[in-house]
Parts: sequence; structure tokens; C-alpha cells
Amino acid sequence: MQYIVNLNYFGEICALFASICWSIAIIFFKSVSKNLSPILITAFKNSIGLFFFILFFLIFNIPIWYDGLSTSDYIKILISGALGMGFADLIFIYALSKIGANRIAIINCFEPAVIYFFSTIMLGTILNIQQLSGFIIVILSIVIISYEKNDTDIDKKTKIYGLTLQIIAIFLSSFGIVLIKPILTKISHSIEIQLWVTAFRLLPGFIVAWIVFSLQKEKQKLLKPIYSNYKVLYKILLSSILGTFIALNFWIVGYSNIEKPPIASIIGQTSVIFITILSWAVLKEKISKLRFLAMIIAIIGVILITIK
Repeated sequence: MQYIVNLNYFGEICALFASICWSIAIIFFKSVSKNLSPILITAFKNSIGLFFFILFFLIFNIPIWYDGLSTSDYIKILISGALGMGFADLIFIYALSKIGANRIAIINCFEPAVIYFFSTIMLGTILNIQQLSGFIIVILSIVIISYEKNDTDIDKKTKIYGLTLQIIAIFLSSFGIVLIKPILTKISHSIEIQLWVTAFRLLPGFIVAWIVFSLQKEKQKLLKPIYSNYKVLYKILLSSILGTFIALNFWIVGYSNIEKPPIASIIGQTSVIFITILSWAVLKEKISKLRFLAMIIAIIGVILITIK
């Protein structure tokens, strides 16, 4: 295991795998959000993710509790989880249901910039010229990919409301992940501990989601789509395993083993590229020449960011 961690580009490879898995999960989340409440989607995905973490720990004999961190570290992880896996995910899925995946993708392109902002203030992170060049190239190319696709028009107020919500979600999740970067760096020698931190961070997200659901007045109405359509439950199960369990594992492990948070973030944002490819392969959506060119440019940017 230690040999694997010490491989060149281990963190970058994990971040890229996280991006691929999350892209597949997004395709399912997008379809499910038409039938199921964002609150319930978040509660289910966090519950399923947490269940598989516990099952994984039991099968591979990983301790359920790790006592090697300080009290402040545990508090930071809980805060990070509540912000990122709880409130930010609730807002993200709600915004997704309101304005669609493509508009969400446009706003998500600026997440690396927000992470860079927090990283500079909280961690003193500075990118070199090569990394900064790749950073800018990827952001521009992803914006082209996202913006180029024609979307069905929606009400202007709904659009502004949805975009504003997504910006709030980005700030919450970005602050949360930068907050625990020093902890992840400290445990970068052990994948087992990184996975434990991932599961522990998911716990407050699980609690927040179910508390918000319990406060809803028409709970039975929210649950009705599951009773009437078992395909919804199947999609939630599959997307949760891919997104909340597998992708989250790869993301945290990758983030732990990449020195600068903005680099991990921009690699994660290449999910927009994979979403475009999957939309073409699965949903039979056309890929224009402009979008194809933008993907090539994005790949060049990622190479500039990651090459050492």
C-alpha cells in the first residue's frame, strides 16, 4: 500500500478517477432530480455512501474509529463535512433541479478559483507559472464546453436564483475542503486513514440531510416517487455508490496526495469533459467541433498543471 502511495502522479490519478466516477453519477442524479426532492436525494446518497464505507471498513479490517488526530482536527473535519456534504450538497442538487446540469457546470468552472482564493488566504498557496497557465487554460476550455451547449430557456428569476444558490454551494464546499487540507497532508502516508477521514467527514452530511428532511411538512409526499417507481431507487443506489462512495474516496485520497489544493480542484473540474462525452455516448447528444476543440485544449491544460 505504501508503495502505491509513493508512485509518481498518484494523487493526480486518483483525482482524475474521482472526476470520471462523479461524471457518471451526475448523469443519474440529473435524471432522478426530476422525480425526487433534492433533500431526499442528498439524504439517501449520504446514507448509502456511509453504509458502504462501514461495510468496506469491516471487510478490509479498517478500524471504525481513528484516535490519532487532535480535538481541533476532528472539529474541522466535522465542520467540513457539514458544509460540504450537508448544506452544499443540498443546495447543489436543488440548484441542479432548477436550472439544469449545463448551467450548473458553467458556475462550477469557477470552483478552482474559489479554492485558490481560500488556499491563498488560509494556506499561503502559490502556483508557479506553468501551473497557473494550465489552470487558466482548463477554466477557459471548460467554460466553452459548458456554455456552448444550447439550453432550454427558463424563467429569468429562476435562473438567477439557481445560479446564486450554486455560487453559495461552491463557497461552502470550497471553504470546507481547504479547511481540512493540513489534516489530509498530515495523513498522506496512509490511505486507510484518508478513507477513515472521508467517512467521518460524510457523517455530519448524513445528519444534516436527515435533519432537514425531518423538518419538512409533507414527508410522505416526498417519499411517494420511490414507492411508485423503483427505477428511481435503483438510480439513487447506483449514483450514490459511484459518487458518494467511490468518487469521494478517490477525491479525498487524491486531494491528500496533491500538494496544492487548486491543482486537485482543477483536475476534478475535468468532470465537465467526461459529462460531455457521456452525454454523447449515453444520451446521444451531439458534440460540436468547438466543444471537441475545447476538450483538447483542456487536456493540454491538465498536462501543464500535473507534469512535474
